Amino acid sequence: MDASATVAAIAAAIALAALYFTRRQVKTAEEQTSIQRMMHEEAAQPYVWADIRPHAQHADFMMLIVKNDGPTVASNVSVTIDPPFPQQWAREGEEDRFTSRRRFAALPPGRVMQWNLGIPQQLLPSPEIPANGDGQFRITICFDGPKGPADTLSYIVDLSEYRRAAKTTPGTPMTIAKSIKDSSEALTKAIDRVSKQLPQS
Repeated sequence: MDASATVAAIAAAIALAALYFTRRQVKTAEEQTSIQRMMHEEAAQPYVWADIRPHAQHADFMMLIVKNDGPTVASNVSVTIDPPFPQQWAREGEEDRFTSRRRFAALPPGRVMQWNLGIPQQLLPSPEIPANGDGQFRITICFDGPKGPADTLSYIVDLSEYRRAAKTTPGTPMTIAKSIKDSSEALTKAIDRVSKQLPQS
């Protein structure tokens, strides 16, 4: 093989190697673009959840809460609870509306729906009863987002877990007023103590 043939072979090998790495770079770039597109689409999806939890301001009430925490509208929303809530939880006159499946035409971003279920003493399973699934409810949520049906969410909520939970609530007008009163009384006592220690004129 003469020198020109050797040079041509080397050049061809270099060109093939360059083509290989170029294709790798293009493929990697396409994968990155696909991942970014998927992340962008997922970030734009609604996020609908449901829970059974104490009221945010009044921990003595248990609530069923449905909320869309996503940035876009969720449509054709279906929330199913299995087993169905006991009918004795329903308030008088609301038995026909106290169903285990709730449907919404749409839930805009930030929309919160709440239903009062009752007081914990009536809802939480008794600690004397052995664990047999009482107080456990499977929540299944289906809805559509901007790109069509979202993945179905399904999880179990166990009310017995609330038996040992502390009843803490954020500041309410009642607790704020009590805090102000307590602070005022403490300040008055401190002023009285200081005034008694001052020399009398």
